Amino acid sequence: MKFTIKTDHRSSHSISLHSTVLEKLSISKLQVINVKIGIIEKTAVNLRKHKQDKAVIHISADLLAGFSLPNSIDYEIIVEEKTLLIGPIIGLYIKWKVNEMTRSNINYFKKYFIDYQHINGLILLVNSDGIDEQNKIVNGFAYNPIKNEFTRGTFPFPSVLFCRKTLKEADRMILQNLVGSKYFNSYVFNKWEMWQWLSKNDKLCRSLPETGLAVNLQEVKKLIDESGCIYLKPISGSQGKGIYQLEKNRQKYKLNYRLNELNMTTILDNWDAVKKYLVAELDLKKYIFQKRIPLLKSNDRIIDFRVIVVKDQYGSWVVPGMITRYGVKKSIVSNISSGGSAEKTWDTLVGIYNNDFYEALKKYKEMEQISILCCEFLEDKGIHLAYLGVDIGMDEDKNLWIIEINNRYPDMSIALDANDFQLYYHTLAAPLHYSKWVAGFRDSLE
Repeated sequence: MKFTIKTDHRSSHSISLHSTVLEKLSISKLQVINVKIGIIEKTAVNLRKHKQDKAVIHISADLLAGFSLPNSIDYEIIVEEKTLLIGPIIGLYIKWKVNEMTRSNINYFKKYFIDYQHINGLILLVNSDGIDEQNKIVNGFAYNPIKNEFTRGTFPFPSVLFCRKTLKEADRMILQNLVGSKYFNSYVFNKWEMWQWLSKNDKLCRSLPETGLAVNLQEVKKLIDESGCIYLKPISGSQGKGIYQLEKNRQKYKLNYRLNELNMTTILDNWDAVKKYLVAELDLKKYIFQKRIPLLKSNDRIIDFRVIVVKDQYGSWVVPGMITRYGVKKSIVSNISSGGSAEKTWDTLVGIYNNDFYEALKKYKEMEQISILCCEFLEDKGIHLAYLGVDIGMDEDKNLWIIEINNRYPDMSIALDANDFQLYYHTLAAPLHYSKWVAGFRDSLE
């Protein structure tokens, strides 16, 4: 059931609900109750009943002093531990300062509100400089679902935040103080951290290519001598940028890479020439080396898979879909930003298995399971995540390999590249559905 808020200027420290609503909430016999709006809690509030519109909550003006609670928005209510929660109040924690927010910056976030009708409540854009930690309020921007626009104002600080920026330690301490652990996708890990963590898991370690820090050039030489081909990747890079493939052919070495959207090759006569080149051209402290996996190709185009993994409205990890990426012909990377293309992974698997739908489904489920296992393992490390892209490779023997996990700004528009609009919008809506669950609004009052 949805409720609107009306400010009561005739009473003080009170809240009034319809008698039927009080019965459904099992609080009709109470005379006082604690009320929580976002993280602002009012204790021993006088609880009254009215016989007007069932969908209206009357709140005395003094309880709303210091912040706004828009009356054009539909709210939900629940009772949790003898406290009446009004909400949900959800925040998107974003990178710009309040006065830097342009209309373009603000409108960028509208895409996450595609399924607002099933979320309800107050959704805010939260900037670090708009937070009043002491009073538990925020000067930010509230979404108006009727006008599909944002209004600036002062609002209760949300009870859960979806982070769309990299947090500084000072920001993290403030959020921890205000909402505890109820903020997610705030921790950004790199490829080396990911490999170190996952390599300790007995199941996942078998799907990780051999990896090390490129600054250890003797280890680099050892692996290329053993395998004949390795990759050099930026520890914190994305979109396939800065990746090199180093091949050994007898005593000579071939370095393949992308430059200005073109495939480039440099021939180096010996290992000393390789060392000299790498030291001069790369900041090796910021690179890892990795054994090349002979990934499947189609018409000389490398193939890998983006598995989209999100937390759903029940707090569970799910895979709403997967997208296959095809690199440019003879390119060492598959990224769309580097000129690649995309299609739905189911279509790819059906083709790989020559229309054997049973085998295609088995492989799809295997990709799904390994991706969820990655997320569960990271969660066990104490990292609160809910919105990820797991990149999976398949070798020529159809074994699966974990290439990368994108947790900073996973680009879900890859679904649009494959014309999977349902997946795109489903994925965008997921963080707010999960936020609503975290905020405690899990059972709708009918």
